[in-house]
Amino acid sequence: MTGLSPQIKPLPLSLPLGFIAVGSVDLLVGVWLLALHPQALLSYRHPITLAVAHLLFLGFGVGVLMGVMQQLVAVILEGPLAKPHWGYATLLLWGLGTPLQVGGFLSQNSSQLALGGGLGFLGLLVFALHMLLTFRQAERWNPVATALAWVMFYLVLTPLLGMLQALSLRYGFYDPNRLAWHAVAGLAGVFLLSIWGVGHKLVEMFTLSHGGNTKWLGLELWALNLGLLGLAWGQRLGVALLVLGIGIAGYDLLNLLRHRNKRVLDVGVQHFLAGAGFLLLALGAFVFQRYWLAGLWFGLGFVGLIVTGMLYKITPFLIWTHRYAPLVGRTRVPLLKEMLPEWTPRLAGGLLGVGALLIPFAPPAAWLLVGGVGFFIYTLVEVMRR
Repeated sequence: MTGLSPQIKPLPLSLPLGFIAVGSVDLLVGVWLLALHPQALLSYRHPITLAVAHLLFLGFGVGVLMGVMQQLVAVILEGPLAKPHWGYATLLLWGLGTPLQVGGFLSQNSSQLALGGGLGFLGLLVFALHMLLTFRQAERWNPVATALAWVMFYLVLTPLLGMLQALSLRYGFYDPNRLAWHAVAGLAGVFLLSIWGVGHKLVEMFTLSHGGNTKWLGLELWALNLGLLGLAWGQRLGVALLVLGIGIAGYDLLNLLRHRNKRVLDVGVQHFLAGAGFLLLALGAFVFQRYWLAGLWFGLGFVGLIVTGMLYKITPFLIWTHRYAPLVGRTRVPLLKEMLPEWTPRLAGGLLGVGALLIPFAPPAAWLLVGGVGFFIYTLVEVMRR
């Protein structure tokens, strides 16, 4: 993974690691709640299900995304962030809002739910505005940046739709379709676009691939966005376009791997491929209208495995860059690959993968997820200590 340009001042390590740490705790609490209350899987409107979904997606997924983008956007745009210190305001607002919102779901306290949701939404707005200012000052543009710009749009749209749904329950104009819009904007809009957009760049760097072509990412963005629009209007063409977009993303991934110079795939890329397999399972379940099954495999398998896998690469790089890069040439420093324990990432990934696969049919498999997340957090702690 390439470092930052000399003209770009590196961020304090506490900022990206703060997002990663809080998000990882949210993930652990989420799977622990699911393991303690497997009956929540019987209904997507169960308070614990809603709490777990927000811990997994808003807490872990969005938290890691915001933390990684604090560092990665400067690399993609080849320029500095516009307002780096705004990241701390985002971390504070989102970090306080998410547990308050989750507590509101668990206690069914509408006031607490509104307070937490409002704080979290304000944090996302600060982050989106910061990224908008950064994108506007960029001298160069590419499809990866376009993907992230679309992610910012959906990152703001998703909570807006959620708040509209909450108001509709309170004031009597409830429409169940709005919940579907909220879910689709969050799952497909935020996570499909961010994982495949950022993933294109990261897989290219982690495999030393030089034969990739970002035109496939551009076509994928068109297909996925039009597919989301079609789904919002209840058109079957939307599903076909989503399938097409995911197919283009799969071809792009295979093309990157085919042109890689690093022949042995490391644990982060292995997790990415396993997560892509879960996306295919989720897509199949979605096409056959098994939406609950699709959501479980998408969240726990696709998002869970890919995000944890990428953190096995990103976290050691961040720590090595801040802690050891200034010492190069003056004393012996560890190699980047020596920062990561050898066996715990694979054990964590195995437990997460098996747990995600089995949980729709055997809810006690949630304890496998708890074990997998436990080893994942242990691995990150070991990286931070080295």
